[in-house]
Amino acid sequence: MATGTIEIKTGFFPLAFLLFFCTPTIEIDGAPQRRSWGKSRFEVAPGTHRVKIYFKYLFKPQCGANEIDVTVAEGQVANVNYWMPPWMFSRGSLKVESQLPAATALR
Repeated sequence: MATGTIEIKTGFFPLAFLLFFCTPTIEIDGAPQRRSWGKSRFEVAPGTHRVKIYFKYLFKPQCGANEIDVTVAEGQVANVNYWMPPWMFSRGSLKVESQLPAATALR
């Protein structure tokens, strides 16, 4: 089966230290997965995928929520960055940084 990869890097403003105690949830096409802050890789079918990232904070289940469509071709790696600013209730920045052939991205 042909696949592509979505590599997501999640991070936050260092003085927002309370986020060390929160675990981000990454949804790809509506399937949620909790992952640590940092890099995560997901093998996906070629095509367009909806990526949503958020974390639970206090009584709010989706703090920093933001979503984006990511198009991935066969054998391609799409690099996506999510950055949370210091204000907990703002929307996180989410953007596609680059799309590279898999052999180039692994170097």
